[in-house]
Amino acid sequence: MLYHRDGAMVAQLEHGRTLVIGRAAPSDIVVPDPNLSRQHARFTWNDQGIWVEDLESTNGTRKNGERIKRAKVAPGDDISIGPVRVAIHILSSVDNELRGFDGHDRFLQSLDDELTRARTFERPLSVLMVRGGKDGHVSRWAGRVRGVLRPVDRVGVYGPAAVLVLLPESNAEVAHDIAARLTGGDPPLTCNVATFPHDGASADALLAAVQVAKLREPLDASDVIVKNAAMKQVMAMVKRLAQSTITVLINGETGTGKEVIARAIHDSGPRKKKPLRTINCGAIPSTLIESVLFGHEQGAFTGADKAAPGIFEQANGGTVLLDEIGELSPSAQAALLRVLETKRVTRVGGHKEIEVDVRVIAATHRDLEAMVDAGRFRQDLLFRLNTMMLKLPPLRERVDEIKPLAERFLKEASRQAGANVKSIDPAALAVLERYNWPGNVRELRNVIERAVVLAEGKALMLEDLTERVRKGSRPASPTGPVPESLPSDYREHVRKFETELILQALRKHNGNQTEAAKALNLPLRTLVHKIQTYGIKKKFDR
Repeated sequence: MLYHRDGAMVAQLEHGRTLVIGRAAPSDIVVPDPNLSRQHARFTWNDQGIWVEDLESTNGTRKNGERIKRAKVAPGDDISIGPVRVAIHILSSVDNELRGFDGHDRFLQSLDDELTRARTFERPLSVLMVRGGKDGHVSRWAGRVRGVLRPVDRVGVYGPAAVLVLLPESNAEVAHDIAARLTGGDPPLTCNVATFPHDGASADALLAAVQVAKLREPLDASDVIVKNAAMKQVMAMVKRLAQSTITVLINGETGTGKEVIARAIHDSGPRKKKPLRTINCGAIPSTLIESVLFGHEQGAFTGADKAAPGIFEQANGGTVLLDEIGELSPSAQAALLRVLETKRVTRVGGHKEIEVDVRVIAATHRDLEAMVDAGRFRQDLLFRLNTMMLKLPPLRERVDEIKPLAERFLKEASRQAGANVKSIDPAALAVLERYNWPGNVRELRNVIERAVVLAEGKALMLEDLTERVRKGSRPASPTGPVPESLPSDYREHVRKFETELILQALRKHNGNQTEAAKALNLPLRTLVHKIQTYGIKKKFDR
């Protein structure tokens, strides 16, 4: 099994054959990581055992932390091919535990395909994340996972001790039952659950939900990270709005934290002891949205075998968050307007009006005024919702919040994964702060979660970030020094960038390596290694 920065894959080594791993053809296994050599290492399985041979690579091949030229390897050995980690597993004809497990990219494609099917036919779907902890490598419990799944379910390798499970045609009840059967045991497993459409309507949203399912605790205004001036204004308004009952419209790009702000409004006000109910209006099929919002009576439609209250009844005395309200159908818009004006709901298939006391918060990433002009959103509903609008700036305009957000996500992810990643390397942080973040805070969380799973040391390094983030990072601000030309080689560019950072820290602390390491938030041993590798001491002496 190979674990690299942008995914994981299973490669089969046959007896009497060789397998070459590198960043480009003619390698048998191609991992497009610039820190790999074109042909980095060769694996061979012969009568004497399994061997790994370094092919004169730049960044070397290591067995259990020691650099080697050629060595015999076995299950349990920690093998590093540059930044790629390799785990050896023996698959017998009886115990094919890992056979059929998908790599991360293939799993995502399967998830996208099943989501299309679920949306088209209005069918349920669930995703699990199963973790084995620090000492629970996938190979130790893969058979347990496969043993409780159906032939139609798919498993994708997420990291050395984590897998994702796709459960087509499975609602929350089925998914939680499977999760309960997997939890515990030896090694002890933990299992998170996310369901379509309740927790998300896209692959990204479901994966974000399943990663943090156990972390969803009530937030108040003090839990929101506020460093940016625009966000300080938003949070000042949140405190004032929390004491009122007026309708609030939150506008911001996908992933900016609209639900967090809505929860802060709810939890900071007098309704905090009452329910907060959230619905993603874009994730519910149009034929079911009114039933979800307002409830239904028994026999109201096929499958309605019993009466059920809607979101508004469930949140009586509390708050309803209507996320992505711009996705509501015209009929649902009309019904919602009536509820906002009368404070009464009528269940689908019923005639009785039920009085509700609910504070409504709406959220959207769309321009609702433009939708009104296009005839796709009711103007009277917009007037009713837009009593007060909060505009959330995208993460790319809140660069000063990237570091504290990343550090919070790092702490949470390390705890959940049973990892010991404590800090973010300055070079990695610089790239995070220059990236454009089209997915905003949600994307940042996903990137940190992924990096923690695959990080090798106590610091999250530049090479632990996904290729998309590394290559999509914006150039340094023009207010600072800009080199006349960038080096064509990516690795050399990173080397020069890290060298300059370390030189600056050494000069500031008069060559004291201990103080420089503290300033850079690096372990002293890591700093000393970089100084030796990059020849920094000689440059500093000059």
